Amino acid sequence: MSLKTHLTRLSVTLLLAGSTVGEAAETPETILIRQTLSADLSGHRRGDAELVLSAYDEDFAAYSGNESTDPRAWQIRFESRSSFATSLERDLQANRYDTERTVPNIQVRGNVATATTIDSGQVINRQSGDGRPLYEERLWTLLKREDRWLVTSFVADLGDQSSTVESATNSEVQALLDREETARENGDQSDLLSLYAEYFSGYDGLDSLNPASWKIIFSGTQEFEKYLAKRSPHVTYQIDRQLISTQVGPEGLEALAIGREAVTVTHKRGDAEHALERNVMWTLSKRDGDWKITNMLYNLGQAE
Repeated sequence: MSLKTHLTRLSVTLLLAGSTVGEAAETPETILIRQTLSADLSGHRRGDAELVLSAYDEDFAAYSGNESTDPRAWQIRFESRSSFATSLERDLQANRYDTERTVPNIQVRGNVATATTIDSGQVINRQSGDGRPLYEERLWTLLKREDRWLVTSFVADLGDQSSTVESATNSEVQALLDREETARENGDQSDLLSLYAEYFSGYDGLDSLNPASWKIIFSGTQEFEKYLAKRSPHVTYQIDRQLISTQVGPEGLEALAIGREAVTVTHKRGDAEHALERNVMWTLSKRDGDWKITNMLYNLGQAE
């Protein structure tokens, strides 16, 4: 995408962001989230890796968007805070950041949050003095630990390209998602919850490929458990799920999966039945020897 196109999109986004801020006042949580994102930006501008890393959770992963908002095009970039730290130190030694950041969107539910940002400016090579223009849109997820919001993941380099990354099916990820499907169909709440990380996030994609529009519907397993406790006694599920793509990082610690599923929901009292088809995205982490679902997004929009 050309710099001219980027700047045009930036102007439009800023206008939209300005109207949004005018309609919705800041909250204590959004202020703290902006401080976290500011620490990341300030650390890059100062060349201070420690300041950057202060904004990041120990359980951290990052993705490259490959200039797309379609997760089918995303690639796992960092699978741990330590691998990110190693790359960050090399980057800050080689480059100086003269950049600004806008935060058009922040969404908070319980102890999880998402944010979108736009970085613009220049990245300057410290040795040669040559600069290159920067325009980057990101999607961030954050977790509140005690009184601090920390970054748990980001997707860098979002855009409107339609490129797709080839991926092969991973047997371990396939097995976990098959087990998740079976537990849901059997109404086995205990087994189902055991497959999710404690601080996982659940989303409704609203049939969109625009991450800023994705709505947080579950903030951790406790909220998910309450939802299941209300719903499971009254309905049964029949799920026909096919994985479209599965990607596992080179360290084997992070995975990204996209699936297509047909779901039939039948009420146990009466003969009411509802059917739908949807795309679903899952991210998974293997932190303590077992894969756990860290993010789940229903109703992912379809690529054009």
